[in-house]
Amino acid sequence: LHQDGFSHMSTFGGAELGCIAALKTLEIRTRPEVRSTVHYIADLFRTGLGDIRDRYPDWFTGIRQNGVILGLEVNHPEGAKYVMRRLYENGVWAIFSTLDPRVLQFKPGILMPRTLCEEVLDRVEIGIRMSREDMLRNERRAS
Repeated sequence: LHQDGFSHMSTFGGAELGCIAALKTLEIRTRPEVRSTVHYIADLFRTGLGDIRDRYPDWFTGIRQNGVILGLEVNHPEGAKYVMRRLYENGVWAIFSTLDPRVLQFKPGILMPRTLCEEVLDRVEIGIRMSREDMLRNERRAS
């Protein structure tokens, strides 16, 4: 995370025990109560992130969303890297898109209680604010 960050994901990687865990995960995800919770969390994040975007419209410019899978768009060619670092410092794991480093990939958990969703949104706002300040500071130094 000192430069561009990194990640490697291989959820359930094909091992027998991993396949058993994957099947159980799929079963849990299809339960009606889990599906309604996912919709609730998605709506909560849509509203909360929209409010944050409205407070920082020059920096946080867009939200891509499919359920709880989110892309946060930043108004800088590599802005998601700034946000990623600040979120990490504030206890939130997200990663910039290698296809478009203006976009931060963000995936809150599907079983989070409301209080944790609100805490994560508070931390996201802090990360957005701090990363915006970092970018402005870097631009002033460059000019």
